[in-house]
Amino acid sequence: MAVLNKANIPPPSVPKEVVEVPELGGEVIVRGLLLSDRIRLFSSAQSQKTYISHLLSCTVVDNENTPIYSIDEWESFGAKNFEASLALFKTAKTLSGLDVEVNEKKS
Repeated sequence: MAVLNKANIPPPSVPKEVVEVPELGGEVIVRGLLLSDRIRLFSSAQSQKTYISHLLSCTVVDNENTPIYSIDEWESFGAKNFEASLALFKTAKTLSGLDVEVNEKKS
């Protein structure tokens, strides 16, 4: 196999999806996990208690790529808006490839 030339390698990109969330008053961007987010999510003992909120805090951003809420804020949002939180979680999980990881572990 030949050594690649940087000019021939496409730049990396993170999958994103715009999602309408009426409970937030408009659209947000849900993106896949960055490498540092993935490492922090899976290495933090705290994240086991707040896994969904932690994932949302890393992946739900505004139009300037700024996280919408902190982990604690997602906990509060989810207490009142459970269905909306789960829908965002499912989207974030899919974009992050976590559904694939779960299915591979079952095999």
